Amino acid sequence: MSELLRVENVRAGYGKVEILHDVSIALEAGTLCAIVGANGAGKTTLLLAISGIIEKRAGSVMFDGLDISRVAAHDIVRRGLAHVPEGRRMLPTMSVDENLLVAAERRPRSERSTLLADLYDRFPILGTRRHLPAGSLSGGEQQLLAIARALATKPRLLLLDEPSMGLAPKLVSEIFAIVAELRAGGTTILLVEQNARRALALADRAYVLERGRIALSGTGAELAANTDVTTAYLGASATP
Repeated sequence: MSELLRVENVRAGYGKVEILHDVSIALEAGTLCAIVGANGAGKTTLLLAISGIIEKRAGSVMFDGLDISRVAAHDIVRRGLAHVPEGRRMLPTMSVDENLLVAAERRPRSERSTLLADLYDRFPILGTRRHLPAGSLSGGEQQLLAIARALATKPRLLLLDEPSMGLAPKLVSEIFAIVAELRAGGTTILLVEQNARRALALADRAYVLERGRIALSGTGAELAANTDVTTAYLGASATP
């Protein structure tokens, strides 16, 4: 497998506050990498820095061998990196169809109807809601739409930020089943998740982020079996 993403010594933050301190991670094509850690550890900030939504103060981000450290966020999307942010961020007054078409606007017009049909095959519930405003969907349906919108860009790398947040247990299982299906289909995924047990169970590689620094790394199985990780992150609050 070839390396698709390398983050080297990235520092980033907001205003005068630095959140990330020399963070380095690597991700091979076709694998799933999980980032786990407590609230406030810097997980969301890391994804925002990788996808170009916030400026990096130092360090570099290499995507498929090219330095995207100073590339604009919309150009990073064009290069094949899609970010599903925490909180879903729908276009609430637009229909499900319209949300997907906005995401697919850079695809050739001749491909768009087939692309939508494929997405509705993958997410049948969205097909039944396609003419409804996105803001009228349930939380779980909005999360499915957020993932579908990212897939509409035909990404080579998918960043997922807390996809199970705020969902009922049954819907959490559905979301993780979809993530596992995408991973099995060859989609490269960088997953930030508070539900560390479920995330590590899927991860080929994983990192623990603490106070803006990488504290531990290894395979998902290695970190799931690590006593420190078990004590800190796999207690009752992280159970399925």
